Amino acid sequence: MAHEYAFRLLLDRLWLSLSLLILAGQCQAVHAQANLPASTDGLRLAQSNPQVPSPGVIPTDITPIGVGQEQELFEPGLKFRLFKRLPDRLWFTGVTEVSQRLDTNVFFTRNHYLADYAFRALPNITLGYNVFKRSSVYCNWFLIKDVYARFGNVLNPPTTQSLSLGLRQDIPLGRKTNLQLDFQARELWQAVHLRQADLIPNINVTHVFTPNVVGFGSALLQMRGKNYFVCPTRELDPFFTAGFLYRRGQWTFTAVDTFVMNFRSPPFTDSIPRQSNMTMIADIELARTVSKKLPNVQAFMRIEPVWNWASQGVPGLSGFDYRMYGGLRLSLNKPALNASIDQLRQQLLESEGDSKADGS
Repeated sequence: MAHEYAFRLLLDRLWLSLSLLILAGQCQAVHAQANLPASTDGLRLAQSNPQVPSPGVIPTDITPIGVGQEQELFEPGLKFRLFKRLPDRLWFTGVTEVSQRLDTNVFFTRNHYLADYAFRALPNITLGYNVFKRSSVYCNWFLIKDVYARFGNVLNPPTTQSLSLGLRQDIPLGRKTNLQLDFQARELWQAVHLRQADLIPNINVTHVFTPNVVGFGSALLQMRGKNYFVCPTRELDPFFTAGFLYRRGQWTFTAVDTFVMNFRSPPFTDSIPRQSNMTMIADIELARTVSKKLPNVQAFMRIEPVWNWASQGVPGLSGFDYRMYGGLRLSLNKPALNASIDQLRQQLLESEGDSKADGS
């Protein structure tokens, strides 16, 4: 009871802070809109060019770096009786977030920020099959739907979707470190009459420091073109991510930082948008399991500062944006049992060998 009361008190204080930030942001936005010169008006730019992707969807939203799925590093997730009837080599993950956020620079302009309040639904589903012991093929689909309070007539459409096929290879490096090689080929729908296709090789490293502390990092290269498997013809985007996760009881704290370099025109001639830029995105999140009876449902609060530079002041790619999220997350996960059983067998053999050595 004491933990539930403390959790409710914390949520009440966080929501009060969020409301005050929203009110302050709206007041600042109204003042900025009254003094906004036409040459830097992100609102007019968005209205005049519907083929440019929405600035509300940032690189870490649409590129698979795994933010929000770190709970799977600790436990496989909710088990259903149905899982026992499925093939051992079949695995899947499903993470759905429903959130609300304050966005202080919704059009990503260098000056004269405009703030907005947005509701987001983000389902993300991956279905895979272990062809070999640690080698798998998979299909991933996710959707991002934002609904804005002030600029919804401009920013609400369209709905962002991604559909990809992938190959994955896990390489254990000792008992606490795992290296994962991943490759995706996907199509991405971001704007009206705009087709994007990506090839994404990716390297992930995970290290378990203690049972409650996990560190992880990744390096990936997003090669973008107009058509499937014809890349890169539009842009080349390296991503570098590092983070750690700490769990205590029902609470989980995550800190992740991602650096993105977007190389567009030049050297490419068909880039959308055309301007190159660099972005730093930090995510700091505090989450808690809602109930012991529902261990896969978490309430979370997340702050997300976003820095843009080297964009020549182009609206949609410039300035600083501060985002504050609050919402719920549902995570479901079924591991490939053949790999889990083999890993458990190996650990038992190692433990047995250690016991014999101690006895001798």
